Amino acid sequence: MRQHTLAPTTHTTELHQVREINATLATGRRRLTAGSVVAPSRVPRDSVLRRLQAEGPPSYPYVFGLFEVPGGAQPARVELHTDQLRATSDQLSLRSHAWGF
Repeated sequence: MRQHTLAPTTHTTELHQVREINATLATGRRRLTAGSVVAPSRVPRDSVLRRLQAEGPPSYPYVFGLFEVPGGAQPARVELHTDQLRATSDQLSLRSHAWGF
């Protein structure tokens, strides 16, 4: 059986999108909350998304959101899935992102 490999551009697409989201969040112009991106329910809805982190293989990384929890508690780190990443990109007006294709 012949091994199939991904195109080199595929390896960096999601990582590029994570960097672009982080750069946009860092400007402070937009404030996304756990409620607005429909993060898992264990994160208070008014927690603010500060940044994304990608872990794992570049071809298919796991993407985590770091949320600042009200009251100064430890930041919440939760895995975000395709629908949540799409919501994040849409709310930041990053229309070129195609999560989960």
